[in-house]
Amino acid sequence: MSLLKKLLLTTIPVWAAAQPAIAAEQAPEIVVTATRTEIARSQVGSSISVLTAEQIEQRQYAFTVDALRSLPGITVSQNGPFGGSANVSIRGASPEQTLVLIDGVIVNDPSSAGASFNFANLDPNDIERIEVLRGPQSTLYGSQAIGGVVNIITKRAKEPFAYSAFIETGSYNTLHAGGNVSGIEGETDYRISLSGVRTNGISKADETDGNLEEDGYRNYTIGGNVGSNLTEELRVEGSLRYSDSRNEFDARGGVGGDGDRVGHTRELQTSLAAHLSTFGGALENSLTASYAMVDRDNETNGARSFSNTGLRTSLEYVGEVAPSDVWSAIVGLKTEETEIRDSSSIRTNSVFGLLQLFPIENLALTGGVRFDDHETSGGITTFRFTGAYEFPETGTIIRSSWGEGFKSPTPFQLSVTPTLSPEESRGWDAGIEQEFLDGNASVQINYFDQDTKNQIDFLFGPFRYVNLDRVDTQGWEFIATAHPTDWIDVSANFTHQSATDLTTGDQVFRAPANLASLNVDTRPMDRLSVGGSVTWNGDESDRSGVAVQDWFRVDVRSSYQLNDGVELYGRMENLLDEQYQDILGFGTPGISGFVGIRVRG
Repeated sequence: MSLLKKLLLTTIPVWAAAQPAIAAEQAPEIVVTATRTEIARSQVGSSISVLTAEQIEQRQYAFTVDALRSLPGITVSQNGPFGGSANVSIRGASPEQTLVLIDGVIVNDPSSAGASFNFANLDPNDIERIEVLRGPQSTLYGSQAIGGVVNIITKRAKEPFAYSAFIETGSYNTLHAGGNVSGIEGETDYRISLSGVRTNGISKADETDGNLEEDGYRNYTIGGNVGSNLTEELRVEGSLRYSDSRNEFDARGGVGGDGDRVGHTRELQTSLAAHLSTFGGALENSLTASYAMVDRDNETNGARSFSNTGLRTSLEYVGEVAPSDVWSAIVGLKTEETEIRDSSSIRTNSVFGLLQLFPIENLALTGGVRFDDHETSGGITTFRFTGAYEFPETGTIIRSSWGEGFKSPTPFQLSVTPTLSPEESRGWDAGIEQEFLDGNASVQINYFDQDTKNQIDFLFGPFRYVNLDRVDTQGWEFIATAHPTDWIDVSANFTHQSATDLTTGDQVFRAPANLASLNVDTRPMDRLSVGGSVTWNGDESDRSGVAVQDWFRVDVRSSYQLNDGVELYGRMENLLDEQYQDILGFGTPGISGFVGIRVRG
C-alpha cells in the first residue's frame, strides 16, 4: 500500500476531531443485544457497535454485507460479488462462530457444513438497525456465539400511515428496487416490505485469469410484521421474512474457473411472540416460538448437483424481574431443534440467567450463567461477567468483560466425523471511551484476548473434520466518531488482530491482521449531501496457504432532496478501480456507477 493511502486513513479523522463543535444535548443510545433487554450503551461492559437505518440509507449500501464491512473487527469473505456466498467473522474467529439473528430468530443454516449464515441474500431495505456484539456470548445466546453476535432488527410502524419506495440502476445492467408500507390502527401496528435486485454481474472467478463469463444474480424478498396490544398488560407480535434468489457461480477460482453452475436459495424466517407484564411491571414475560428454513439447490450444466434443506425450530421464555433501580434479573428457558431434512436432527435444551447490578451511580455490573444440554455433546455450562463505569464530568467510560463460548458440532460435521468435541472458548476485553467537544466527538480503544480449544477444521487429505489443539486471538480496536459542525459527520475504525493456530504457529486463514474503515458525510447545502467511504483489508492467507494481497477501496456518493418526499441519489464504487480479491481466485467489480430515486410519505 502506498504512503498516500495510509496517510488518508489516519489523517482525516484526526483533522475532523480537531475542528470546532456545536454543543448538542443527546439522548442516551439504547441497545438490546448485550443483555437481551433495553439498556443504555454507556452501561454495556462488552464491545458493541450499532449501524442505523439512517446510516445505511445515507451511505447507499445496496447489500447488507457491505454495511457490515464498515464496522470494527468485521471480516467479510465472499466468493464473488452479486450473490456469491458471503460469510462474516468477528475478531479473527471463524465465520462459523458468528451467531446471526433477525428479529430474534437465529438464522444460521443447520444444513451447511459449519452452520454459518450466508449474508449474500440479505437486502438492507427493511433493516432498522444492526447491532454487533463482539466476544464470546454463549451465556445469553448459546452455541455458536464464540466470535460474537450479529443482531438484525427490522423496521416497525411509527406513525398512523407511512410509505417509502426506491429504484436504482447502474453498472452490469443492475436494477434494484423496493418499497415499504406501515401504519397504526388503534392498538394494532403493521409493516410490509418488498425488495428485489437483478444484475448481469461479473465473472465470479477472477477475469484476470481469463474467466470472462458473466455470472448473473437475482433476488426478491418480502417481509412484514404485525403487533397488537390486546390489553394494557398483554401484547402479541408476529414477523415473517421470505427470500428467493438465483445465483450463477463458477466452478472455482483461478485459471479455468468459469463453469455453468447455478444456485437457488429459498429462506424463510417467522416468529410469534407474546409479551405479558405482571405485578405492575415488576415482572416482564416473553414467550417466543420461531421457525427458520434454508432450502438450497445447485445445478451444474442444467442437472441438479446438490440439494439440502436446513430447519431450525425453537420455543423460548424470557422473564425480566426489576424490583428496584439497584438490580434486575433475567431468566430464560429454551428448547431448539436443528435439522437437515430427511437426514438428521439435534435437540438442545437450555436454561440461563443474568443478574444486573447498579450498586452506585454510573456503575453497571452483570453476571450470567447458562447450561445447555446438547443431544450429542452433552451438558455445557458457560459464564459471563461485565462491568462499565462512566465519569460524566469528563465524558469517560471504562468497560471490561470476561466470557465463555462454545459451539457444538453441526449435524453435517458429525455425519463425517462422529467423534468431534464441542469448540470452547474463553475471552476478555477491556476498553476506554473518551468524549470530546461537548459530546460531538469520541475515541474508543479496546483490547481483546480470546483462547479457543477444540476448534473444528476440515482436512481435505483424509476428508474428515478434526479438533485443533488451540487458537489464540488477541488484538485491539480503535474507533473514532466526530460531528465537528452541524454539516459534517465522520466515523473511522481500525482493528489489529492476531489469530494464531498454536499447533502450527500460523495465522488462521482468511483472518487479516489489519482492517480499517472510514466514512465521511457532509451537507454543504440544505438539500445536498456529499460523502465517501474508504475500506482497507490487510494481507491474509487462503486455506491453501497462498497469500491474498491487501486492498484499498474508495467509494463516493451524493444525494439531493428535491422536496420533502423525493430524493435523487448516486454513487461511484471502487473509484480508484482497485483490482483486488476478497477470496483467492475470485474477482471483484472495478469502478462502477449507480443512480436512483427515493420517495416517501
